[in-house]
Amino acid sequence: MSEKFCYNCRFYKPYYTKGTIRFDKCNLGLCLQTKTTIEKHSAACQSFQCTYCVRINPKQAALSALTENLNIISELKQILEEDEEEALEAFLYERNRQKQREREQEQRRKKQEKNT
Repeated sequence: MSEKFCYNCRFYKPYYTKGTIRFDKCNLGLCLQTKTTIEKHSAACQSFQCTYCVRINPKQAALSALTENLNIISELKQILEEDEEEALEAFLYERNRQKQREREQEQRRKKQEKNT
């Protein structure tokens, strides 16, 4: 079991000093719960919560990301197909209405020709 020092707490954020090449950790840090500066080796307070290192299987992470992206792509495909179907239906509807109007105009013209 891990020791209950502040540097093992999830609320501990270490302070850094600027070195010549990199930033170095100090022995002091910020406790996000109490909003105070504390030493990293001080005894943990009552709000101590251990930081857990969760090992991630890279293959499983890649597989889950690919699955999620595949689901998103299939949703987009479905949306685009529905839009295409709606556009086609609207086009066919307008085309049929236009043909019907042309037939009606043709019939009126024929009636006018018969009357004259």
